[in-house]
Amino acid sequence: MLKYLKMTTLLSVVAFFSFVVIACSETKAENEVTNSNVFTINSVVTSTDGTVANFNFTDKNGKKTTFKEFTKGKVVFINFWGTWCPPCRKEIPDIIEIQKELMNKDFMVVGIALERDQAAAVTNVANYASKNGINYTNFIGTNEIQSAYGGISAVPTTYIIGKDGKIAEKIVGMRSKADFMASINRILK
Repeated sequence: MLKYLKMTTLLSVVAFFSFVVIACSETKAENEVTNSNVFTINSVVTSTDGTVANFNFTDKNGKKTTFKEFTKGKVVFINFWGTWCPPCRKEIPDIIEIQKELMNKDFMVVGIALERDQAAAVTNVANYASKNGINYTNFIGTNEIQSAYGGISAVPTTYIIGKDGKIAEKIVGMRSKADFMASINRILK
């Protein structure tokens, strides 16, 4: 009987500590997602005047804002990509470097992740961004945002938007940093 009581007590202690470790790990993962630069798109407004599609999202501070407010006065490099896409993953280090080099200019990089698993998209993108040092904001893509850009038939697909909010260039497929910079420099002038 004493041996049974010791074994039960030991198993209870092990179960308790396992629960604590798992609970703390889940809390940490949730905080990492909360503290990342990954946002969900609330609604999309398709443009009819040749400017970029606008969408609403809630920022880190809980403020509802629009994409046009977020990017106002900047040349914007919008990269549609996916964590599951090898060419997308291959060009990300170059995009990170572009963001670093041009962050003090009227320029910003934005990613729109087209994930296959929508239920886990925020977590997957946030974890991928954290692990790979992604230094720019990402949004979780929706069917509405893809439609607003005329349908995204392949990833990666990149749009470069002028300061006037109009699409200046569309690039389908993976490109090198030099190719991207040539396009960006034409529009930044």
